[in-house]
Amino acid sequence: MFFPRLRSQAKWAFAVLILVFGGGFLFLGVGTGGLDLGSLIRDAFGNKGPSTGSVSKAQADVRKRPLNAIARRNLADVLEKKGRIDESIAAWTAYTKLKPNDVSALRHLGDLERGQANLYLQQAQLASLAQQEANAGSRFGPSPSGKFGQALGQDPITSAVSTKASTQFQQLSTKYQVAATQAVSTYQLVVKKRPNDQQALFALAQAADTLSQPKVAVRAYKRLLTFALDAATKAQIRQRIRTLTKPAAHASTGG
Repeated sequence: MFFPRLRSQAKWAFAVLILVFGGGFLFLGVGTGGLDLGSLIRDAFGNKGPSTGSVSKAQADVRKRPLNAIARRNLADVLEKKGRIDESIAAWTAYTKLKPNDVSALRHLGDLERGQANLYLQQAQLASLAQQEANAGSRFGPSPSGKFGQALGQDPITSAVSTKASTQFQQLSTKYQVAATQAVSTYQLVVKKRPNDQQALFALAQAADTLSQPKVAVRAYKRLLTFALDAATKAQIRQRIRTLTKPAAHASTGG
């Protein structure tokens, strides 16, 4: 939503939306028979051809040559095309450890991690909503402290649904925190390797901003002000810094 002259990730934003809404359907158990996240993501990047490559073959190649960067990258690519994003992130991470100076791969990994964090956040919100809806039904019944309520006991179905949703919420919240931390760390690594790369710094600022790490975002935004940007863009950056450094912003983001 900020600084259109700096933005160059429109396709990734679309891919994130695919993951978010696709993940939501899967969480609710809807559309699991025909939803192909892999093909949707490939279409978002202009690759409308069929998914190529065998996951099992790529995995076998990695087992045979665990230190071979090409084999690792091929596995990451095949998994991503199949829509197996969690596994693809792990494979890309392994590849970047073998090729730590491949900045393009690091950027790609950060984008995947950020998209996955947004997916987990969306799913956690759905779980929270499911829990609230389950608990809402009990408010219209007899009071559990009353004699009638005690005689009836707690509705086992409501209790089961609420417990399941609560467990899912906790699990997904943890996954979100891990993915968000990984994404920001990856973007920071890119900036470390390319300290004068304006796009890399902007990507870090936006990722930290949207993933509730305001201190990291503010530092990145302040560094962006040292670049030769136009006056309007600098004004937007300064406004965002003021918003993030307000006490209310820290309270709402946990930073």
